[in-house]
Amino acid sequence: MSNIIIKVALIGNPNTGKTSVFNHLTGLRQQVGNYPGITVEKKMGTCKLNENTKANVLDLPGTYSLNASSIDENVAVELLLNKKDENFPDVAVVVTEVENLKRNLLLFTQIKDLEIPTILVINMSDRMKSKGIDFNIDYLEKALNTKVALVSSRKNIGLENLKHLILNYKDLSTQPCLNASSIDEVYFDKLRQAFPNQLLYKLWLVITQDVNFLNLDRNEIKNNFTKSKADLKKLQQKETIKRYQFINDTLKIGQIIDASKATDFRSKLDRILTHKVFGYVIFFSILLLIFQSIFDWSKIPMDFIDETFADLASLAKNSLPKGEFTNLIAEGIIPGIGGIVLFVPQIAFLFLFISILEESGYMSRVVFLMDKVMRKYGLSGKSIVPLISGTACAIPAIMGTRNIENWKERLITILVTPFTTCSARLPVYAILISLIIPEKKALGIFSYQGITLMILYLLGFIMALLSAYILNKILKFNTKTYFVVEMPNYKLPLLKNVGINVLEKTKSFVFD
Repeated sequence: MSNIIIKVALIGNPNTGKTSVFNHLTGLRQQVGNYPGITVEKKMGTCKLNENTKANVLDLPGTYSLNASSIDENVAVELLLNKKDENFPDVAVVVTEVENLKRNLLLFTQIKDLEIPTILVINMSDRMKSKGIDFNIDYLEKALNTKVALVSSRKNIGLENLKHLILNYKDLSTQPCLNASSIDEVYFDKLRQAFPNQLLYKLWLVITQDVNFLNLDRNEIKNNFTKSKADLKKLQQKETIKRYQFINDTLKIGQIIDASKATDFRSKLDRILTHKVFGYVIFFSILLLIFQSIFDWSKIPMDFIDETFADLASLAKNSLPKGEFTNLIAEGIIPGIGGIVLFVPQIAFLFLFISILEESGYMSRVVFLMDKVMRKYGLSGKSIVPLISGTACAIPAIMGTRNIENWKERLITILVTPFTTCSARLPVYAILISLIIPEKKALGIFSYQGITLMILYLLGFIMALLSAYILNKILKFNTKTYFVVEMPNYKLPLLKNVGINVLEKTKSFVFD
């Protein structure tokens, strides 16, 4: 029997654990981070459902709704509106999370109204007890006309049930959550009469998102059905209100919250980490700790690697016949490889700390903290993520700018990101610092070498900011900008996720 392939679109708000679900389903190792903008393009993986069936799983960039406001959000909208796309899904899996289900369901109801078979995944179920949250799953399934999978991607709970639901996607109801004509009965009745064979809500998205995958006469739409931007905005707001009315009514019975069991630790910690004084002190202290560790903690493994390759070169020279070939191996190839591997501990420590900051949720606090500073230079708080990511590699960092909505801020961020010191420069800095700066400590704690390395990295950031300031003055186009960032829950970084991230990035440094 030939293999059956089910096309699955994995979609959800940022910070719902969508990419972690993708990794568990497919066995791939996409980067997992606890801040917006990790997934900025479509990623494909394969999941075996049974002996004869597999799923091609597409991980789409995180989006808050189908009213796209940035480039990465457009990726999801364009796929879901285009049935001719080779990756158009047989079933959509919308990933939500237990503490923000109300907000997450806005996107779910929009996708459901496209009449695509849709599964609702409620992730992070392992946090329900500590947060005093419970669900009436039967009621949610009935009210939303779907199947609900309660999972924990961090602890690999409920994913087999999700696979079963994907396998049986044809049993899912495609009944919409909201009657689109209720947004504006007169306007939508005209649409229905003009395009009787088209899905009403899809027509609405084609108009508001200015895309056309329905082979419609664009001139007819523009002349007869396109309203002013202000009118369209009002209708979008009306749609959002109606959706949240439906969501609120559903969650009154479908979600049970006992506030007495919830803790207030997060808000207390947020006040400290985002404080206008202590927030910066803590952030720069963390940076200092990172650069101290790069020299101090990596010294033992670096000495071990250095001695190992020296012994290996000596062994090769003494064991092999004398000649040019032996000299090439003992004095060329082995020391050359050793010179690269020698810096792996320093690179690994850098990636280790960045991964911990990403997965813990602290990076979103840094984004919020730095927004006020960044705006003075023509950037936004979201620019800090590519700038810090650029310490690993500038190329994926530049790709990560696609979640910055304002084109001017996005362009400036792209142009200045290469000023940050990437991992390829770290070995050069390490050699120069080791040769010039003595191995002494300030106050008996802080290594002069670590402080010097931090200063070099900060110089890169300062150059990036100065360049951004100049570019902001040159690019005179003025636009109103807004800054919204989600503060995700703090999470204890999983050793597995951090380990995989460090391994993949370190491997890339050595082999790529």
